[in-house]
Amino acid sequence: MNILGLFGNKSSRSKREENQKPTSKKNKVVTEKVIEKRKIPASRLRVGMTVIELDRPWTDVPVMFQELKISSQNEINLLQKYCQHVYIDAESYRTYYKSIIDFDNRKVLYPKLDLRPNEASQTLRQELKKVKSTFDRSYTHINQLMRDVQRDSQIDIEGSKELVSQTVDSILRNETAMFWLSKIKHQDEYTSEHCVRVGILAIAFGKYLQLPRESLEVLGMCGMLHDVGKMKVPQEILNKPASLSPEEFDEVKKHTILGYDFLKKHGGIDEQICAVAMNHHERMNGEGYPHHAESQRLSLYDRIIAIVDSYDAMTSDRCYHKGIPASQALSVLYKEQTNHYDAELVQQFIQMVGIYPVGSLVQMNNGQLGIILSINEDHKLEPVVELLTDTQGNRIQPVATDLSRHPADSDGNILRIQRSLSDSEVDFSYESYLKAI
Repeated sequence: MNILGLFGNKSSRSKREENQKPTSKKNKVVTEKVIEKRKIPASRLRVGMTVIELDRPWTDVPVMFQELKISSQNEINLLQKYCQHVYIDAESYRTYYKSIIDFDNRKVLYPKLDLRPNEASQTLRQELKKVKSTFDRSYTHINQLMRDVQRDSQIDIEGSKELVSQTVDSILRNETAMFWLSKIKHQDEYTSEHCVRVGILAIAFGKYLQLPRESLEVLGMCGMLHDVGKMKVPQEILNKPASLSPEEFDEVKKHTILGYDFLKKHGGIDEQICAVAMNHHERMNGEGYPHHAESQRLSLYDRIIAIVDSYDAMTSDRCYHKGIPASQALSVLYKEQTNHYDAELVQQFIQMVGIYPVGSLVQMNNGQLGIILSINEDHKLEPVVELLTDTQGNRIQPVATDLSRHPADSDGNILRIQRSLSDSEVDFSYESYLKAI
């Protein structure tokens, strides 16, 4: 699947429509309501949905009626055995997803900025100065928290809540700066930094989904604490630079249970947050770990953290692999959306992040290196880019350029992004770059 095809006009939101067909009978107008149906993969069926059509004749499937309100997992398993897709009534779809996300009334995360390139650059720099202290304290806090977990000591949950609340404040004000700061990565501090980044991305995603502030704070805590169990895994296994043996991988997988047990033991932590530590590696098709949980047992928080955790892990350098560009990570999520992840949420996450996420490195068609400053909502493939090098790769004074205005280089070539780059493909330090702002 070409990731560029993900940003067309197809809407992922359900629309309730009633088509009225007037007919005349004995001088009375009779209206016929047409039931709207929604096609979904059979893998996304849930208890409570009403199936009104299959991708094959009903006579091919051993059910009694040609409409089925699902009341058990056995009925789901039966339909999944015979069908790739089914059609549910719009109310089933609306009721299920409206219970977790009001897709119909959401707004776009990135407003139409309509800023000149230099204004976009200046706006970013002003916000970075506001949030950097919160960001730095989050890293200091999570490093101490992980050491406390390793020693089986009491952790500072109130301190975590305070920092998450401040992060929510920042993201509600302007999420772009936190996206930038989360690009600072150190391979030898992967676990703690990963937890901070997952918390930031989860809060931003929750904002995009228009979740209430209370839910954003829960998401932030889920992200910050989801991997604490890794501190209970032998570090020589966790940091092994080569492939793990089956036995070693089994040890790593225990971090989900160990994390849950630690959080429950130390008390004062919301059950939903503890559950995410257990469930963030569970998958929608039941092939995850540790319990091969069925999809209906996974909360909205479990589903969001599963997506964000995978995305950050794929795009980060680890001791045993280099990170991949954001566009490739989104392609993986899209490919696995019906098996591993909640498909609706994956599509929303892709729409939020965009093919060229804020802070990502890109190579231009003339060889220049650039970094994404902001998204043009109406021109997702033509963001505002800050050019960092000349065509020969030599560093230059950064120049902010709005690609939607189709600027030309010194040779008269219209500037376009040629490809996304992983953070490790070029000699570029986000930390140094942000310090110079």
